[in-house]
Amino acid sequence: MDQETLFTASKWEILKLLSEKSLSPIELAAKSNTSVANVSQQLRLLEMAGLVRSERVPNRDKGQPRILYSLAGNHSFLIATTDDFVEKKLFKLSAYNKVILRIWFYERPELHYFLEKAFWHIEQHLNALDAIAFDESKTAPLTLCLFTRDSTLAKRLKPLVIAAPSGESRDVAFVFTHPDNPGNALKGARLYPLYDPGNVVPSFGGDSAKKNGGVTAG
Repeated sequence: MDQETLFTASKWEILKLLSEKSLSPIELAAKSNTSVANVSQQLRLLEMAGLVRSERVPNRDKGQPRILYSLAGNHSFLIATTDDFVEKKLFKLSAYNKVILRIWFYERPELHYFLEKAFWHIEQHLNALDAIAFDESKTAPLTLCLFTRDSTLAKRLKPLVIAAPSGESRDVAFVFTHPDNPGNALKGARLYPLYDPGNVVPSFGGDSAKKNGGVTAG
């Protein structure tokens, strides 16, 4: 199957809906304002490509089996067009890949280099972190909020200065907080999650701070 056909408008809408929660073909048809037959056809193609998976679960209301669909892991379809390299590829994402993509999709490209370098600095400690979020309210220094249960990590990760090839430099600071009890450490922060596999980055309210996946704390 041609990879581009996996991301037509109808399939893309299904993928977006499934990113929120698992849904049945009937629920997907209702949310996307189309027929169950059309949704089922799109789901079959997406499942064949390995992008979604199906699960048969009991339907207690009717006493009959019910199929729910969800996203099958983490994937990305990239198209590169440069002066010496043109390529397209669908591939699975590692935890590292996901963080880099979150940075690339952040709406302030002038910060991408510094956020990438800051992440590379803490990547070796990823197993000790429940989540990483960039505090958009603090850009001098750039502030990364690290959610961790490891009380020794604060002693091992110190503030740093990152210099770009352009000559610009940025100070980077780290705020450490417990994932179960952020407390006052994040008061007033406007958080953009970079790594959050367990959905522990707090969200308080549904205001405009959630743009691009950011949330406001406090």
